[in-house]
Amino acid sequence: MLSEQIFRNLCKGLAAALCVFSMHSVAKDAFELVGVSTSAGEKQSYVAQEGDIKLPVTVINGLAEGPVLLLAAGTHGDEFPAMFALQKLAQELNPQELKGTVVIIHLANLDGFHAHRLALNPKDEKNLNREFPGSKTGTATEQIAELLTREFISRIDFFIDMHSGSSNQKLLDHVYSPFVGDKKLDEMTFKFAKATGMKHIIMYGDRPRDPNNSISFPNTAMTRGKPALTTEIGHLGQRDNASIDYALTVARNALYFLAMVPGKAEPNEEVIIYKTIDYVNSEFDGFFTPLVTIGDSVKKGTVVGQVTDYFGNPVQTLQSASVGTVLMINETPPVKSGESAVAIGVVK
Repeated sequence: MLSEQIFRNLCKGLAAALCVFSMHSVAKDAFELVGVSTSAGEKQSYVAQEGDIKLPVTVINGLAEGPVLLLAAGTHGDEFPAMFALQKLAQELNPQELKGTVVIIHLANLDGFHAHRLALNPKDEKNLNREFPGSKTGTATEQIAELLTREFISRIDFFIDMHSGSSNQKLLDHVYSPFVGDKKLDEMTFKFAKATGMKHIIMYGDRPRDPNNSISFPNTAMTRGKPALTTEIGHLGQRDNASIDYALTVARNALYFLAMVPGKAEPNEEVIIYKTIDYVNSEFDGFFTPLVTIGDSVKKGTVVGQVTDYFGNPVQTLQSASVGTVLMINETPPVKSGESAVAIGVVK
């Protein structure tokens, strides 16, 4: 293991804040991941396999020392823009010029992807982003979460879990900047979020702070002292080029911010920060009709949608309880009692 003085010397030239990554993860001669070794200066794309779990990954191990960045797509198998963006990023990165290591998970939920499932894994009907840190002896999804925690989260320094809206969700592009009560970690995570260049940043402190009950993929990193973001880019189960290109830009900005490739991350000059999200829920099963759209400003009491029964009779008028911006709407008619039909970002 590197001595602290040597590690500090390696950090010279980076902003001081970026030297938060652990000494063990400075790029070495080889990067080990799920039994596969990638030498410094090499790039490998392969299907990492353990038992019945298969994960398409690319490891780009730079020649020079630097942080280890994990970028993941397909935590929900029906969210496509990031999948295509990370394919492009993997192809364009040159390990001979990279500082540090980039680990790309192209599809974290391979079974859900091939089954065309909205968020869930068909093997156990579970949402991968609710099963961390997982269990090696648990259900299929719990085993994936355990492998991702053990083999991936343990080896990285920064993480972006890249999502989009499912086929029923219309979303305004945004990034979650979580906080867990560790001042330095929370500040670094917020700087990381701003460096993505995304305009809408949600401060998110609702996840458990117990690493043994971390629930989500990025929160598993946060509860282990590693800055982690969730991006939401694209919606309605689409694979449009604009969303793919934007997800690729965000990934590149992360590399600029960490000084892994030449370039400078430029925060959005019109950034809007939200202190929380208010969800407007239906109290009935039936049909939902939105009366606002993403990006709309609302006040307390603004009518945002209507629920009708199966015969077309109005049963509920949905209203905003906050002042803020509409970030998500359920664009398709089906709605269940207790389901969120509209999400409103409450401006900080």
